[in-house]
Amino acid sequence: MNFLAQSSTFKLAGLVGVIVGVIGVTIPSLLYRGTEGEKYSFLNHYISELGETDVSRLSWMFNLAMILAGLGIMLASLSLGMILPGFGAKAGLLLGVIAGFALSMVGAFPMNQIKLHSIAAIAFFRAGLLMVLFFSLAIGSQSGQDPLVSRWLGLVGLIPVLAFAVFLGLMWSVHKQDQEALDTAGLERPRVWKFAVAEWSIFFSMIIWILVLALAL
Repeated sequence: MNFLAQSSTFKLAGLVGVIVGVIGVTIPSLLYRGTEGEKYSFLNHYISELGETDVSRLSWMFNLAMILAGLGIMLASLSLGMILPGFGAKAGLLLGVIAGFALSMVGAFPMNQIKLHSIAAIAFFRAGLLMVLFFSLAIGSQSGQDPLVSRWLGLVGLIPVLAFAVFLGLMWSVHKQDQEALDTAGLERPRVWKFAVAEWSIFFSMIIWILVLALAL
């Protein structure tokens, strides 16, 4: 496939994935009522709580959205990896497929299946960080006077890379004896919970990254 076809595929997959993802979190969050009757807050609820069956009223919508958004990331990564030259682009392609598959599994295994859900979520966070990092390096390191994608776009990837790194750093800093700090069961939530805010920062920064690339190609 030529550049035009690949860029069109990336735009379509990226934009559809973003739209589905935004709808999949916005509508369920508006109708959400937690175990204590609380409304959903982006400041102290994890994203995945929107997919917790028997708690979130529209858990099916959120979980389906994550599955579809994951497929969108897989397709967008395949296209972007074919557009960009070099090892970094192909590494980004592979990691993007892994990250997209992991995100789909987050929807397939909601929080009620916490063990499988946690494995899928951590796989997404780690692969997602490396995916954006390698794609950003591939964009910034293009040779020649007329790069396929503006090298400056590589800097946009610093936003989600930082968000992923902060969240994973927070998770890493929690010792085993403090794991209850990450458990939502019976939790008296602080008004602002750093773990939830850090996770949501990944969501919003990924939207920014995908939108900028999709509109720029």
